[in-house]
Amino acid sequence: MQMFFFLGWGFLLLAFAGAAAEALPRNFPGSGTFVSAHELWYAASPGSLVVTQIQVERISPALWELLRASVLMLPAWVLFGVPGGALVLFCRPQKQMTRHQREELERQEEAIFLFDKLAQEAREAGFDDGEDDQMQVHSYQDIIDASGFTEPYADNEAMVGEDWGQDGGDEIEAEDGIEDGDEKK
Repeated sequence: MQMFFFLGWGFLLLAFAGAAAEALPRNFPGSGTFVSAHELWYAASPGSLVVTQIQVERISPALWELLRASVLMLPAWVLFGVPGGALVLFCRPQKQMTRHQREELERQEEAIFLFDKLAQEAREAGFDDGEDDQMQVHSYQDIIDASGFTEPYADNEAMVGEDWGQDGGDEIEAEDGIEDGDEKK
């Protein structure tokens, strides 16, 4: 079984190589949506294709036409990828878990299902999904929304004419260099 597993990986490598090699001929004008395995084989190694054709035709000429018309018309990545994927999937080696690996798996499963277990215990204790004990309470929102915080002052509440410079701040010079108290002459 392990030999078929590695043979499947070999087929998958050939499928990846066929897909990569298919990218070049696809860029040439007149090529279709995919390149057949026959065209790719002819471009990569025409001598081996001719030798294979001669050997298959020696058995039966109709067999070569059947192969060329059906199997070799598929893209190379399909031709090697499907059997390779099947071999890797169905022939993978089955390894037995050690005691340490099994304990680690059980710990991870317990961690995954911890939330579900805690939620079930909370429902049994009387906590309902409908009420939210973490919901924020906005009972002081009306203080924040009062005038002067997030809403502007009304016209009658505005601080007009207040002297802001009496708290020990620097005097602000008026226009044209005239200070407070000086009059134009």
